[in-house]
Amino acid sequence: MTITQALQAWLALEHEAVWLYPVLGARRDDLVDRATASFEAHRDTRDALVTRLRALDVVPVTAALAYTVGPLSTTADARTAAQSLESRIAAACLALVGLAEDALRRYAVSNLTKAAVAEQTWGAEPRAFPGLP
Repeated sequence: MTITQALQAWLALEHEAVWLYPVLGARRDDLVDRATASFEAHRDTRDALVTRLRALDVVPVTAALAYTVGPLSTTADARTAAQSLESRIAAACLALVGLAEDALRRYAVSNLTKAAVAEQTWGAEPRAFPGLP
């Protein structure tokens, strides 16, 4: 995997987050505030990744029309979907950490930390090595 491929994989997950969190907020009144905060954070990260890729003269991957997240009938379902997404984002950041150097590596580590904290915010148990299976 190249750095560009790792950035694109991470961007694809950020697109999913920007899609998912408004859906969670719309379906679960008890999660509106948390979903809104998550949406705003992921929107900003998505936009930063798009800017980075364009600076490299790379066409950023586009968002899908919809994503399969499973049932969102209960608060537990919604939290599980958010935890899964944050875990996958942590894994994408970790992949970039292994490829990048200097400022880009620090950026990936920072976002790996954010994803790990977000996963816990959504109810996941802490893990010793976020991003690893």
